[in-house]
Amino acid sequence: MIFEELPNEKIYEIFDYLSAIDLLRCFFNLNSHFNKLLYQQLHKSHFDFRRISKVNFDYICEKHISSLIDQITSIHLSNGDDTPRQIQLFLAHDKFKLKQFTHLQSISLSYVRTKKLLDQIMIECSYLPSLTHFRSCNDRIKMYRDDAEHFIHRLSKLSKLIYCYLNMDWELEVDLVDFSPNKSDVNTSLKHLTIGKVICSVGAINLLHQCIPNLQSLSMNYTINYKIHGLLIPNLSITRLEIILHGAICKFNDMLETMPNLHYLTCTLFDDYINGNQWEEMIRKSVPKLKIINIHMQYQPSNNENEEVQLNEIVESFRTEFWINEYQRFIRCHWYSSAKQDKPSFVNVFTLPYIFDDFYDSTECVLTKSTCPYDNEYLRCNRIINLYYQSSSFTDSILSRVRISNIRSLSLSFPINKQFLSVVSNLDQLNSLYVFVDERKNLDNIQSELQFLLDQTPFLYSLSFGPWSPFKSHIPLKEITCVSVRQLDLRGGPLYIPWNVRPSFCQKQCVQLFQSPLAIQCETLIIKVTTPNIIIDLVNNMSNLKALNVICDDDAGIYRNWFESPEDGLCNWLYHKLPSTSIISRDTTKDHIIRIWIR
Repeated sequence: MIFEELPNEKIYEIFDYLSAIDLLRCFFNLNSHFNKLLYQQLHKSHFDFRRISKVNFDYICEKHISSLIDQITSIHLSNGDDTPRQIQLFLAHDKFKLKQFTHLQSISLSYVRTKKLLDQIMIECSYLPSLTHFRSCNDRIKMYRDDAEHFIHRLSKLSKLIYCYLNMDWELEVDLVDFSPNKSDVNTSLKHLTIGKVICSVGAINLLHQCIPNLQSLSMNYTINYKIHGLLIPNLSITRLEIILHGAICKFNDMLETMPNLHYLTCTLFDDYINGNQWEEMIRKSVPKLKIINIHMQYQPSNNENEEVQLNEIVESFRTEFWINEYQRFIRCHWYSSAKQDKPSFVNVFTLPYIFDDFYDSTECVLTKSTCPYDNEYLRCNRIINLYYQSSSFTDSILSRVRISNIRSLSLSFPINKQFLSVVSNLDQLNSLYVFVDERKNLDNIQSELQFLLDQTPFLYSLSFGPWSPFKSHIPLKEITCVSVRQLDLRGGPLYIPWNVRPSFCQKQCVQLFQSPLAIQCETLIIKVTTPNIIIDLVNNMSNLKALNVICDDDAGIYRNWFESPEDGLCNWLYHKLPSTSIISRDTTKDHIIRIWIR
């Protein structure tokens, strides 16, 4: 049967499996019948521009957005490595403006990175009468005194907002001290707020509550300072709190006292410890309506003597009617010890079932205790998203019984230890893999181990390599395959490693790179090279390459030789050499990195 002769209901079922962008690319203007079906299908449509090619982004924006502007209810924009400066291009488009999307209900942003850009977006969002969801993630923005007050004012202008997710660093100890909110700073619609790292007093958080009086859910990574605060006003609307807490547990109780109607609490506590009896007293006194609690505490014991006695004391404080019957929570303790003097012992205490995103594994787990009667069974962790797995990880008799599934991001040391495939039971959800080599180990089987692992990852998108010399390595790129990988990171380590000590690709190595299966299918490449001409070669020889994130050793040399302005010399040189449609810019946080959106 011919596809267009299918009943409309069947065509709509097929359309449901495709994104709005794919539908427009594949079916628009084939005939009038398909155009009519598309119009109906795209009513209340979502446009996700992450990982899109520049060609398709330009096409969708130029040909379709303005005609669909009243039908778009959700949009996701990104300035990530795959789509550098996409957000600015969208905002500056001459055929539409963000404030014209009057039916937009949700906007998600990735890698905004500058306060100026965020402010511009929020100003335009204040014109959107239907906007209920605002999300900005993967940002490196720091909010200080004037910034935070200004942002609270901007937030108050989003009059219909219900959900707000902001991944930023907030320095509130210097900004809300003299801040007295008035009616224009109050947002009565906002009910769910997630913010990033916050450093402030309990009083500052209390003032924030006054600006969002109907807040029901709050999530944050919180460092309490000891600044004196005035009378705390209870927030009766908050029922859910998810908090990562750094020290100052005495002030934490002050915070809980402002949330008497709390029903759900998840707390990760670093550098301090609260025993089960203290938790019970605090809960009964401050949050008596609490129904669900999850706890993870990590701290250094005052001494390393009588480890079993210390763990027994912890366990017994949680082996009570309150914890086991009222709240139906078991706890488990791990005592980690290291032979290295500069690496002190520490203790992890967490509730079961384990519901946290990360699993802290450092040194050797020498002892475990639990209130769970089935503690000799495997510890199953199904919600861990990120995992850092060294060659020494999970090798002791305790941690080797941990079972982890559904991870999205994995940093893995090679050669792989024999426990890995038992501990990590499946890789079906893995999206990002970072590979590094332990040079102290036997490296003979690394290539086969990596290939075996890649064969188990049907949805792996990003593959990164740690510090290594790619063509003297035991992992030759030309022999490694993974059909799903589209992003290749060859810069030789995470961002905190100084760029000048990273290995650089020379001309000869790049020629070898072009011949590798991973490079042939690569759409986003992150790399450090020796000369500017190699950048041109990468663009010309990698036909599927859409975006390039590059550091060049000769960056300063190009500045001196070509242009009087030292801050954009290499970028200007590239503008003359690359296709005119390319978008070339320097990273806003690391200006030695040049980001190019090619095609």
